[in-house]
Amino acid sequence: MASPIPPPRIAFDELSVVFGATRAVDRFQLEAQPGEVIGLLGHNGAGKSTIVNVATGAVPWTTGTVTIDGAEIAHGSSPRQIAKLGVAVVHQEPALAPNLSVLDNLELGRTHPRRRRDRVIQAKAALKRVGSELPLDLPVGVLSLGERQLVDLARGYLEGEIKVLFLDEPTAALGAAETVALHELIRSLAASGTVVFYVSHRLPDILDVCTRIVVMNSGRVVMDRAAAGLHTPDLSEALAPGTVRQSVDSTARDSTGFECRYGETEITARQGEVVGLFGMAASDQFSLLESYFGLRAGDGHASLLGQPYRPRSPADSIKAGVYFVPADRETDGLLATAPARENVLLPWYGTRINPWWIDERSGADVYERSRVALNVQGPGGDAPISEFSGGNRQKHLLARWMFPETPTVLLLSQPTQGVDVAAKADIVRAVRELAASGTTVVVASAESDEITSMCDRAYVLYQSRTATLTAGADLSDQNLLDALLALANPIPEIPIPVDGTNDV
Repeated sequence: MASPIPPPRIAFDELSVVFGATRAVDRFQLEAQPGEVIGLLGHNGAGKSTIVNVATGAVPWTTGTVTIDGAEIAHGSSPRQIAKLGVAVVHQEPALAPNLSVLDNLELGRTHPRRRRDRVIQAKAALKRVGSELPLDLPVGVLSLGERQLVDLARGYLEGEIKVLFLDEPTAALGAAETVALHELIRSLAASGTVVFYVSHRLPDILDVCTRIVVMNSGRVVMDRAAAGLHTPDLSEALAPGTVRQSVDSTARDSTGFECRYGETEITARQGEVVGLFGMAASDQFSLLESYFGLRAGDGHASLLGQPYRPRSPADSIKAGVYFVPADRETDGLLATAPARENVLLPWYGTRINPWWIDERSGADVYERSRVALNVQGPGGDAPISEFSGGNRQKHLLARWMFPETPTVLLLSQPTQGVDVAAKADIVRAVRELAASGTTVVVASAESDEITSMCDRAYVLYQSRTATLTAGADLSDQNLLDALLALANPIPEIPIPVDGTNDV
């Protein structure tokens, strides 16, 4: 007699979630078997976060059912009750108390043994399950983001076995080594039977570790297939048609728009061309852009439209038509409490940096034009910028320096970092259209897919050494990473003996 087929580890059946007039999730159907690692994708508002919140008890569903190992979760169950069923979540920024110790954070909000010795044994066992041996008396505030994520994950093991784990943008702020370590941990958890839902905008990370890809749109599943055989450009195009850049545009001029030196290499970018600077996180490609916007001292060797260019301040750069979009939009770019329109127009009010300046009427026209060009979604321009999603806030920062004046050179530092695939498609399209009008665009990034989706050529930078890749088969994620690895680990030259012998 055949053994009965075990139920799915977790199943959502005809699940709907309604907030007033908004249907955030619409008859969502999904089953996951033990050991699956599922990449959960979709643009902002697609319903991903609502699914995570429903499964972990943060939000009640309206209709439908959720089951764990065939047992239906009671409607209205609290997060604590659901955690005891084996469901855990690790958010992008773990919800921990930085002034408390690792041990205190593990125990926070939970019943625990009275004797400290028993509590320590229990805490160490939970940390061991996630491959960590962090000292229990360390304040959480001194830990790296990766270490804080492990503490947050270990909290789930204090409730028992983790059957279903949701990871929300787990690698958004991690370095390469921490990302590799996290992916190894995910594979280990999956091997023990845990279902992992991996929510991320970083497609290379999704494809590296996930076994299955689920794409949501308007609260429903629109794609559900095995990850095997999918590549970053394929997935980008499936999620948002138009993300993958076609062949190099013929609009690139012969004249050089911008030129600077890195080590012994002349980095050049023609008018109408998008050129990438690729390297490790927090590396030279970012400081290079900052120096040519006058934010830090550079080596002074640069030219703009064939003329010497040596900015001493951002004001010098702006007067020359060189504009800069920083990577950290919240800290270095936007004013959180200011209206969206003011965030775009503020640098241009009442100045004579350019031949004209903006008044209220012309500013309103410029703002509306920028919204159309970048496909900005959300409330009106009078609303605080904080009311917009991350991708739409990023579009506002780009709009500031793409409109109202067309830049001669636009310097972009990780312009699509932390935005969803649809917003990335809008940004890539707008940047390509700006380049087609004759602007030189230089993109600095540590994300290979950001370079491949946007650029005509790319320079790979590492400690004054460079490699150059051009569009087409040469400019791929793997080739960028291979070039960076080759620069970081050059093959030593074998000296040739002067006497002509083979002895070295």
